[in-house]
Amino acid sequence: MGDLMSEPDLGPLSRRGSDLLDGGTGRRPYERAIEVLEQAVAAGEPAAARLLARGYLERGRLIEAQELLGPLVAAGRDDLADVLADVLADLGMTSDAESAYLLAVAGGDSKAMNNFALFLAEQGRLDEAVTMFERAVELDDTLAPANLARTHLHDRRDVAAALAVAERHLDPAKPTTYCALAEVYAELGRQDEAEQLLRKAIDLEAQQAHIDYAKFLHRHRNDLVAAEREYRLAGELDEPAAGYHLGAFLLDHGDEDEAADVLEQAASWGDLDARRLLDTEFELVMDP
Repeated sequence: MGDLMSEPDLGPLSRRGSDLLDGGTGRRPYERAIEVLEQAVAAGEPAAARLLARGYLERGRLIEAQELLGPLVAAGRDDLADVLADVLADLGMTSDAESAYLLAVAGGDSKAMNNFALFLAEQGRLDEAVTMFERAVELDDTLAPANLARTHLHDRRDVAAALAVAERHLDPAKPTTYCALAEVYAELGRQDEAEQLLRKAIDLEAQQAHIDYAKFLHRHRNDLVAAEREYRLAGELDEPAAGYHLGAFLLDHGDEDEAADVLEQAASWGDLDARRLLDTEFELVMDP
């Protein structure tokens, strides 16, 4: 439930490329995975395009992902519309991204609904974002309840609504809900309860639990040593955007050299926020 589009069967080249993507720990095996998946696309294996798009995106190759996915979606591959929408959004092509998101959510894909809602929130269209999050929640999406609570808390500044959503949807099967409720409790001054929830989220392996705990330790405990420890743990566990968060933390606290290394590494693996920080704030630090 929540994603009504069935995944195409993996062909032999797609399976080999997928294994390389999952097992690659450096640039060379990852580039080999992309080469194999490009061959799989050329051979007409239906599952190859999504895997190749993943490979491109995890290397920050947005234009190539767009050039791959755009013609396929235009030719009727609606199952790829969600990935195309995310790519177009990252490229700043908001109108085209919205069209692709609408195509994706029409198929009943809860993940696409969640991502579309995030997109709408970034555009300041909060009422539409909340409605789309609620649709994703109804389809039992894993991330939408936490994102809905955070939208109420941070964008609408409606703590009561955020609290109601976060408490109602607290669920070990959706561990990011523990992080979201922790944010609400921290806002309400219930710091000890918030910390307990974050520790539980770590136990449940929530998507960015160590990052969220690091932010809490920094902002609400003023414990920079513990916060840095959690950011580094997030990196070791490959939490999404861990490099960006650690790099930004190090930069804010005067460790420009390591921040540069961390951010450059994250950017080389497709972290757009890390790339933007390198191209703006960090450039000011590095230029003579």
